Amino acid sequence: MRIILNILMLSLIPPRAIAGEVPPDLLAPPDAALEASHDPGPPAPRPEHGKAFTGDATTLDPGRVEVEIAYAPSWWATAGAVDRLSGEQHQVAAALSVGVVPDLDARIVVGWALVHAAPEAPGAPVHGEGFADTTVAARFRFLSLSDPALDLAVSAGVTLPTGTRGAPDRLGTSRESWSVGGSLLASLDRGPFTVGAELGFSAPVGPGASNDVGLLVCNAAAGYQVLPWLQPEVEVNYQHEIELGAQPDERVLWATAALVLPLDALRLVVGARFPVWVRDAQVGPMATASAKLAF
Repeated sequence: MRIILNILMLSLIPPRAIAGEVPPDLLAPPDAALEASHDPGPPAPRPEHGKAFTGDATTLDPGRVEVEIAYAPSWWATAGAVDRLSGEQHQVAAALSVGVVPDLDARIVVGWALVHAAPEAPGAPVHGEGFADTTVAARFRFLSLSDPALDLAVSAGVTLPTGTRGAPDRLGTSRESWSVGGSLLASLDRGPFTVGAELGFSAPVGPGASNDVGLLVCNAAAGYQVLPWLQPEVEVNYQHEIELGAQPDERVLWATAALVLPLDALRLVVGARFPVWVRDAQVGPMATASAKLAF
């Protein structure tokens, strides 16, 4: 949701008419004068091309504000088992982005989550809900070419463990550790075509309850706007979670399909991804639905 506030102050002072001359305003056709008085001005900027799970390299203009609301449920199953659901999570997130200076913007993401999981041991908790962790990030576009419409950017951020911690009677909604990360982003828009790529990595930097060393993410996306209000989009998403000790690394490759609906100042995105290749991980399908409004 992009909120753009433009205040236009127009001071129209007609020139003093010279004796014997008719002011030019009086010679204009009535319809033209009426159109000028009701000129709505430039239209509100449209949100950029949408992606479901791939980051975008196009930064916000200075002073612009963007607010996005997203819902992303996910399910996972025990590795090696068939049709054995191990858990599910339903997360709602709100993101606020602000254009700081040309080619630089900042973003904060807060959320709330509900999680269910199979008990790890008899009597272990199976349910939890509460605030999720908070992420603060900045994005810098270091290259912008008008022809082709290519943007390259880097982003860096930190995740704060603001989520609900686990307890003997409930599951936690937080990773319970600080983490830092960054991404290299690329976006290319050519008329109705749009493509994007993302290479990112994050790692915990504080005490945590897991053996995770870091997470490597590689995403690629492509879309085509078949109608003014409809842009189908496909993605390939890969993640590699590096583990300590004898525990094997978790690797997953997803295929994603999504629909982007740019309706004037409103942009909706709905999509889903499914694992097509898994190694040593408990994963399942994941969906997303988000809304962004510009005015």
